[in-house]
Amino acid sequence: MIPRSAVTALTALLVVLSMAGTSGAQGTPDTNLDIPFLDRDEIGARWAGMGGACIAIVDDGAAAYYNPAGLGQIRRIEIGASFNRRSLDIESDWVGDGNTSSVSSTRLEDLAVSYPFPTYRGSLVLTGSVFRATSFDQYLDRRVTTSLTDYHDVEQREVMLTAWSGAVAVQLSPNVFFGAEAHFYTGSLDFEDNLYPWGTCPPPGAMFSQDADLGGYGGSLGFIYVPHPLFAFGMVAKTPQRINVDGTELYTASDGSCDRFRQAVDYDIDIPYSLGFGVAVRPTNFNIALDLVLTNWEELDYPGRVRDIETGQFLFDATTDIRLGAEYAIPVVPVRVRAGYAYVPLALNVFEIEKNRRRISLGAGTIVEGALTLDAAWQRTSFEREDRQASYSEKRTTDRVILSFAYRF
Repeated sequence: MIPRSAVTALTALLVVLSMAGTSGAQGTPDTNLDIPFLDRDEIGARWAGMGGACIAIVDDGAAAYYNPAGLGQIRRIEIGASFNRRSLDIESDWVGDGNTSSVSSTRLEDLAVSYPFPTYRGSLVLTGSVFRATSFDQYLDRRVTTSLTDYHDVEQREVMLTAWSGAVAVQLSPNVFFGAEAHFYTGSLDFEDNLYPWGTCPPPGAMFSQDADLGGYGGSLGFIYVPHPLFAFGMVAKTPQRINVDGTELYTASDGSCDRFRQAVDYDIDIPYSLGFGVAVRPTNFNIALDLVLTNWEELDYPGRVRDIETGQFLFDATTDIRLGAEYAIPVVPVRVRAGYAYVPLALNVFEIEKNRRRISLGAGTIVEGALTLDAAWQRTSFEREDRQASYSEKRTTDRVILSFAYRF
């Protein structure tokens, strides 16, 4: 994620890389154009186990994240939390040199407290929550060896974006729920990209780094309509999200003598609004849900590179996410099992997409004495893409294990 202010510095990095291009590689892969704030993981093990398909049926504290209208279905004071174990493997091939890079992390995913106020009719529920809007750790180690060059590129990124959220929901009628949510962001971003001839230390190559604090805000509006116990419909509109990046950039070029360039950066990333639609069918002991989420990434406002230098074409496409999930309550024991599938296409279009991003999910949960819920889920997300101009390809696989609990008073 590199703003316009770093373009001049990075030009020198591309000059270094062009040396490799004389022997087959035509430049550096454009992985620096990935913006981690565009990708959001599901929170809450129950809904993660269903592939995130829950806009029409979410009914716990996680509704502040998915669809705030779902909070209106809470009838008891509720406290819930989730923990997440995430691992990322990147299998890369650059001009025939293959390598695998891995990184993992374990963190608190979300914490929510919901309080339903007594009302004459309907419901009024307030929820305060904190959740990881983006938790993105990446380590990418790749090298290219040709008859003239032997270069090593190491890219490290750690992004932690936390949302502090307040939400309210009301039951407008026996069948209609409406909710609103607002949040502000805090967090940090650490990014470093090193390129140097393999086997040298300190490296006579090039390095770009960014160290910044994150802030910002956003919100959402949603409703749920339940015309019959067998059916439910939901809709959520997420307002444009603003993320502020405030920190420093450092560029170092070295060919035996070092040249350094350091500057302060302060810029905004405006993520466009999205619309989500959900429908659920709920026969006895089953929940079957389908969600569609539409986002026009061509409305992304960002001071970095968003258009192709030669053609002027926008580098991000509109996307439609498709999520399908099912939950089955086993009649003889207090256990629910879940499965889900999600198609979450990549917005960045500079790569040839060999296999677009897909996610499979499995999960299970139980209720203890009608008050304590315990849930677990596993997800695997993968995609494959190729930069033919740079003779580069990669396969990314992310595994997540989510553990959640909630207690109702």
